[in-house]
Amino acid sequence: MKRRKGILSTVIVMALAVSLCLAGCRLSDDKLSQKQAEEKLSALASKVKAREVGHSPDNSWVGSSGSIDELPDIDLKYPVSVSGKGGTTVEIFSSTEKSAKDGSGWLDIQAKAFNAARKDMSVSVRPIASGSAVGYITSGKHVPEAYTPSNVLWVEMLKAKGVESALISEKLTGNTAGILMKPNVHKKIVEKYQEVTIDTVVEAVLAGDLVVAHTDPNVSSTGLNIMIQELSAFDRNDPFGAASRDMMRKFVDKIPPVSPTTAETVEVANKGLADAILSEYQSWKSDPTLKDWVFVPMGVRHDSPLYVVAENATPAQRKVLEAFAEFCATPAAQASATSLGFNPTDGYEGVASGLSGTELYTALDFWKQNKDAGKAVLSVFVADRSGSMAGEPLEQLKISLLNGSNYINENHYVGMVSYANAKDITIDLPIDRFDAKQHSLFYGAVRDLEADGQTATNSALVVAMDMLVKKRDELGLSDAKLRIFLLSDGLENQGYSLNSVRGVIGGLNIPIYTIGYNAELTTLEELAAINEAYYTPAESNDVIMKIKELFTSQL
Repeated sequence: MKRRKGILSTVIVMALAVSLCLAGCRLSDDKLSQKQAEEKLSALASKVKAREVGHSPDNSWVGSSGSIDELPDIDLKYPVSVSGKGGTTVEIFSSTEKSAKDGSGWLDIQAKAFNAARKDMSVSVRPIASGSAVGYITSGKHVPEAYTPSNVLWVEMLKAKGVESALISEKLTGNTAGILMKPNVHKKIVEKYQEVTIDTVVEAVLAGDLVVAHTDPNVSSTGLNIMIQELSAFDRNDPFGAASRDMMRKFVDKIPPVSPTTAETVEVANKGLADAILSEYQSWKSDPTLKDWVFVPMGVRHDSPLYVVAENATPAQRKVLEAFAEFCATPAAQASATSLGFNPTDGYEGVASGLSGTELYTALDFWKQNKDAGKAVLSVFVADRSGSMAGEPLEQLKISLLNGSNYINENHYVGMVSYANAKDITIDLPIDRFDAKQHSLFYGAVRDLEADGQTATNSALVVAMDMLVKKRDELGLSDAKLRIFLLSDGLENQGYSLNSVRGVIGGLNIPIYTIGYNAELTTLEELAAINEAYYTPAESNDVIMKIKELFTSQL
């Protein structure tokens, strides 16, 4: 009996030892140094047999700069939250801080009350981000009678594209953009710099005293607003000149890559990667998790001006908008706005942007050309062409990649890998500068994709990482930014497991931006989270636009 107990104890001890060893190996693997990660990558890559496949160039991209088709069906992507049903009706594009799909936003509430009170007129509200609204209006794909963005900047940009508008109300309700800081950080900045202004924020970031997470200025009203203030702080006399460019490159090298929305910047801060974020006053007041943070207003005010934008808007429709603006200005309506976080009491008057719509577009282009701090960017697209991607997913992948390629900077280096099972991984485009020749080869490689077989996602990622490291070393670009864009449905059933490559991805610090087509979310989200990239769910009705936004901000 004692012998049996001794054997059992030995077995238990051995099992615990193995378990601890495995846990330790996993822990150390997750914390690989760059050198260790490169050594393990080399070992993993040696066991993957990827073949290089040539493709004929396709020059059909020449002369194109995206497509109206990148805008999804507006009723599927941005359905109306309130429908006008009586008398003369107008449709209003509304920024999403004051309207929501479920009709719970402040403007939704006012629209419902207005429609109930009036039998001769009514309004419909369509929640849509201000930047996205500009795309629909300027393309002509869907033009409402009225538009109420967060701030005046977007209307200036409409004007630059030849869209005329008429002001109905300068302010539906009060709001401001600004910088939101953790309390201890705000205290330290005030102690050292006396006050928090756009100039002292720039100074503090450059000095390493502050890290601010930003939102994408192409789609975020706050991101655009603060970005142009920063350009002015870099060089007030010439915000698009060489001095401003050099300052911007130093600045962006000290902050995280932009996030799509304020929610993502909050996550970045919560992970300890930023001390402050860009935010609107109303977003801060309506989020209880941020109540202890300190908000400092900056830039152009976000007072939700209301404009007529449709050329064929009738006098009767203009009267509807005037009546609705008056309704929104009543004490009851403004009390409702205040209860939802609008109408700051700090007395901030805002600043004039000082930029025309044309200059705002120049600012966005200037930002895109310099957002990588002047460093080389090497990217590999990893495309899933397994059997589960057959049909619409693969077709959407191809269309979105072809359209999105028009938004890749020409000075970036781009390659492409596609895969099915572990024995069918191909290098479709070796990494090279994305000039006209590489663009044409990329087009040809994408068009040739065909779906079949099993799915070896992580083995394909090993091939892509190996390509990036070798090309970086070949070019002698030790400070280059390496990136992977994985386009997949997330269903993997062959080749390396995620656990076997996780440490390599983390040690190399290569962000993997994942785009999921009818996706198995968990794996794609885990891959993106390793190095603070993000996952983009690619629903069939908006995947092309999402890829465009991703490439504009990251490539």
